[in-house]
Amino acid sequence: MNGTDSPKTPAAPPAPRAGQREARAWLLGLLGWLVPGLGHLLQKKFDRAAVFFVSICALAALGLAMGAKLYGPPFVRDQGLFLFLLHVLGFVGDLGAGLLFFAARFQGLGQVYLSRAVGDYGTVFFLAAGLLNLLTALDAYDVAVGKKE
Repeated sequence: MNGTDSPKTPAAPPAPRAGQREARAWLLGLLGWLVPGLGHLLQKKFDRAAVFFVSICALAALGLAMGAKLYGPPFVRDQGLFLFLLHVLGFVGDLGAGLLFFAARFQGLGQVYLSRAVGDYGTVFFLAAGLLNLLTALDAYDVAVGKKE
């Protein structure tokens, strides 16, 4: 060995192709939607995953404890197009909570509208949990494609 030779280092694994990276990012976003913070957890962003999981679950649980109404089918149009659209948008927002929404519906929670202020606050809390979860799923996607750190 002369002074110019260096020990061989193992080759770095090949970088994932753009298509594979995009598919992985979509999968992480989907998993982040299903379970709050899971997309970040799988990317080893433990602090974000914990904050998102606790925040979204707390919002959803508080909303259900206050008597939230969860929007869902059937969508009736007998009260006019505007209220029909608000109902559909509420459903999309609630659906954003992922498995929290499905678990609550499966247990029969949020099926009856309670005409009191606390019930309205609960509905807004659960809706906020769904919308925040959608944003965190998009954040998990952005981290996976390299748009964010």
